[in-house]
Amino acid sequence: MANLQILSDVPSDLGAFSGGSWFANLPLTNLLTQQPKQVARSTSAATSATRFVCDLGQARQLQSFALIGSNLSAKSKVRFRVSNNADSSAPLIDATVSGYPPNIVFGSMPWGQFPWSGYRDDPLPAGQVTYYQAPAPVAGRYVFIDVDDATNTAGYVQIGRFMAGAAFVPRYNMAYGAALKWNDPTRVSTSVGGQKWFDKRPNFRGFRASFEHATEGEAYGAIYDLHRRVGISGNLLMIYDPADQADVILRRTIYGSMTELSEIVTANASVDAPYTWSLAIEELI
Repeated sequence: MANLQILSDVPSDLGAFSGGSWFANLPLTNLLTQQPKQVARSTSAATSATRFVCDLGQARQLQSFALIGSNLSAKSKVRFRVSNNADSSAPLIDATVSGYPPNIVFGSMPWGQFPWSGYRDDPLPAGQVTYYQAPAPVAGRYVFIDVDDATNTAGYVQIGRFMAGAAFVPRYNMAYGAALKWNDPTRVSTSVGGQKWFDKRPNFRGFRASFEHATEGEAYGAIYDLHRRVGISGNLLMIYDPADQADVILRRTIYGSMTELSEIVTANASVDAPYTWSLAIEELI
């Protein structure tokens, strides 16, 4: 199991977006809002339309990239490139990944009902997430995203959020007891006769974990800044286990916001990792 990753407070939120062909009322600037249903939508599914460039203004540390709340199809591919040149020459990162990994856990459905493609078309409530982490961070100014999904049956590509930065990966992973759950905010009322009536609302996921061994650099560096700069009003992408099988990884990947800011506790006399903290997230949909 690989250590949990948290992508937040990303330099791409300071970037200028251009390229491709996107509807004027659903522009690329929607990639900056934290609401994944406030999408940027291309005018067609042609590869000339479904691309964009994020100019960060100066070289910044980059390693992790995410397209969140998209409608990418099973055949889609996404190319991530980072360069210090506006023409994309001499790329520091150049990687192409599947835009939509399988989303049904093998063996989870009765024999004969399992779609052998491994896909179903309802990655609800939050939509599809495409995530890529490069082997090592680089310092780059321009991020180039090329989406190849020309056969998308919708006739366009839409993306709710784009994040590019360097994820925080704790040296020591979360403790046993980490928990993921579904929350159902549906309102239930009961009639005089005893019948129940349901005001159905979309389900969303919640996650909670504790970290029992944090170094001083982590506690008063990444964790301190996560609480100070992101808080409960900001957003983050949590990847539970980047080494998960493709059909499981998105079930434990959550784009959301923190529900509380835990104390950073000096819990022991360890010279290496004396601090503890906890993380509680609710999904943004």
